[in-house]
Amino acid sequence: MDIYLCTICGHIEFKNSPDTCPVCSGPKDKFEQNNNVFIESAEKSKEAAIKHIPLINVINECGIVKEESCTDVLVRIGEKLHPMEEKHHITFIDCYVDDKYVSRVTLTPNVWASALYHLKQAGKKVTIVENCNIHGYWKQDANF
Repeated sequence: MDIYLCTICGHIEFKNSPDTCPVCSGPKDKFEQNNNVFIESAEKSKEAAIKHIPLINVINECGIVKEESCTDVLVRIGEKLHPMEEKHHITFIDCYVDDKYVSRVTLTPNVWASALYHLKQAGKKVTIVENCNIHGYWKQDANF
């Protein structure tokens, strides 16, 4: 699958680059194709996977939006919780449904490496992409 990286904000698009970045509104020419972005991160530090691969829990009944159809997606970064320190932290967690971007949670060292998405749309697969300021991009998929 082709992977395109926004050189302004770090957003990733699968299959095609968009006309404008859905995160920072950067133009199409700011996207660079890098089909190895996840492989490069894993090769940087083979022992880093335990702290970087997202753990995903899909709950088909939403805990907050009960009057509408909703799916909760709970995300934790790392089987061993990723550190959130000034020098080493997760910068963002992005959520995709069936390879289409849904939303970003931006993180600072003042919070845990986790996120919660209340999805309005259904799909077959949810993908979580996270970026570590030292170890790069990591992703994980889960079925609905």
